[in-house]
Amino acid sequence: YHPNPEKIGYPMQFTKPGALERGESYFITGKGSIGMAMRAKTPIFDNKGNVIGVVSIGYLVSKIDSWRLDFLLPMAGVFVLLLVVLMLLSWFFAAHIRRQMLGMEPKQIARVVRQQEALFSSVYEGLIAVDPEGHITAINRSARKMLGLPSPGRQWLGKLIAEVVNPADFFTCQIAERRQDVMANFNGLSVIANREAIRSGEELLGAIISFRSKDEIATLNAQLTQIKQYVESLRTLRHEHLNWMSTLNGLLQMKEYDRVREMVQGESQAQQQLIDSLRGAFADRQVAGLLFGKVQRARELGLKMVIVPGSQLHQLPEGLDSTEFAAIVGNLLDNAFEASLRTQEGDNTIELFLSDEGDEVVIEVADQGCGVPEALREKIFEQGVSTRTDEPGEHGIGLYLIASYVGRCGGVITLEDNDPCGTLFSLFLPKVKKNDDRTINPIDR
Repeated sequence: YHPNPEKIGYPMQFTKPGALERGESYFITGKGSIGMAMRAKTPIFDNKGNVIGVVSIGYLVSKIDSWRLDFLLPMAGVFVLLLVVLMLLSWFFAAHIRRQMLGMEPKQIARVVRQQEALFSSVYEGLIAVDPEGHITAINRSARKMLGLPSPGRQWLGKLIAEVVNPADFFTCQIAERRQDVMANFNGLSVIANREAIRSGEELLGAIISFRSKDEIATLNAQLTQIKQYVESLRTLRHEHLNWMSTLNGLLQMKEYDRVREMVQGESQAQQQLIDSLRGAFADRQVAGLLFGKVQRARELGLKMVIVPGSQLHQLPEGLDSTEFAAIVGNLLDNAFEASLRTQEGDNTIELFLSDEGDEVVIEVADQGCGVPEALREKIFEQGVSTRTDEPGEHGIGLYLIASYVGRCGGVITLEDNDPCGTLFSLFLPKVKKNDDRTINPIDR
């Protein structure tokens, strides 16, 4: 057989020994009768295994090249298209990863993570981060220390906050809401806590809670109150002593030496008598220091502050510490000073009566100032309400703070008109708070 019937019967033009001689099969490329071709030759055997012929199959090299082009060109197009698609997918994937990594490179992310870990651990406040399901995602050293949790911190990651902190309502209830300066109890520790939601766009990722021991904050408040009292007392004394020194200088210039001696002795005795009387009547040194400073401040303002004879304080009400009690008295006196300075009526006298006789601590502050308008009496103890509507600044805090302290210890506040003018504030604070779960309204007008 031959594709060209005219070639049948003629010897093969392109061959090599092996197929007929040794019964071998092989491939060979060369020029034959039909041109350059690639051939495959294999022997034909009879039943006895003798070679009786050979089969030769060939394809023109030009035809093979044509087939190759016909196959490779579409494949090349598919390959290029696939490459473009892969490049686009890679670009979109890389952009997605960059968005997830906030546009930072891996080295930058590693550096930021290390910085945040160092910052997280160095913060003095307790910090705990939770996911929306209440699982702990981060907790710093201060939080573990305050909550009595052993180190290392990694063992707490992934645990439910309810398994670590009791009660856990502050961590789990409505965590999308921001809460600030909330008094709470974590594992028996009284704390001031804050909560801030963590979001990525509109997606809620969880919340981070910071807290600090209430006792530490109370200590800082006490120290700050003492410093303020010292500053106020020093400012008042400086003002008085400048006037006093000017007087002494004039007397010395006039050679009135006896008068100078009398002034020095009188001033020293007056200051010492005030200090001794305050120390004897008020066992709490913070309250005594406050009253000393207020007496000096009243004198500087041209007012007269009188501590009513019989005033004493040897026991603070249950539920109030020295700082809170001093805040009550200090705010009442400050309001009395301001009311007295805003009117020309009265004699600029402020009277303070403070006594712990009986079962209650009684505080009365009377001034002859501008008084409280009737329209404001129903809401004067609400936050932000003040009689100083014509003055800029933050007002309406002092009386609100007083009412919150008085209500917490189960006390009562009364507000009356003073005679002949002004206002009388009376506070009645039980020494021992009654066990009563009802909400107490301290205002009694």
